[in-house]
Amino acid sequence: MSSMAMSKEEIESFLSVPRVARMATVNNGKPHLVPVWYFYDGTNFVLTVTKDTKKVKNLKENPNVSIAIDVIEGQPGNSSFLNGKAVIIEGEAEIKDDTDHSVAMKMYERYAGKEALNNPMVQFSINLPRHILAVKPRKILSWDISKIFNMKR
Repeated sequence: MSSMAMSKEEIESFLSVPRVARMATVNNGKPHLVPVWYFYDGTNFVLTVTKDTKKVKNLKENPNVSIAIDVIEGQPGNSSFLNGKAVIIEGEAEIKDDTDHSVAMKMYERYAGKEALNNPMVQFSINLPRHILAVKPRKILSWDISKIFNMKR
């Protein structure tokens, strides 16, 4: 796997693109997996979540979290579908309040564009009571399968 690992610069470039991540928390020893938006600030993975959700309740009991961000760059039905990249994070989440909704606004702008901030549905969502999750990675794994094919050429 080390031959497929991405460099720090490749990881940061990959994470700079808005992608849907999947975050796993633990509830009574069972995984709870949800899609989430994120941004990486170079140190932490930052997420904004509405309060009183299952993931928040889980994190209050057990702050350990795993996040997967991946993409397949090819098309099903041919070998291009093997061209995938992924970053997997294991870490601990710190829960903070998003009292001024600035992180929620930043997230919507990142994923939906600045003009979306004027949308009434987006405004409603931004103004819901929210937490900020700052996930400090303990371990980051990555791979870029295309590196295998490039090495063999």
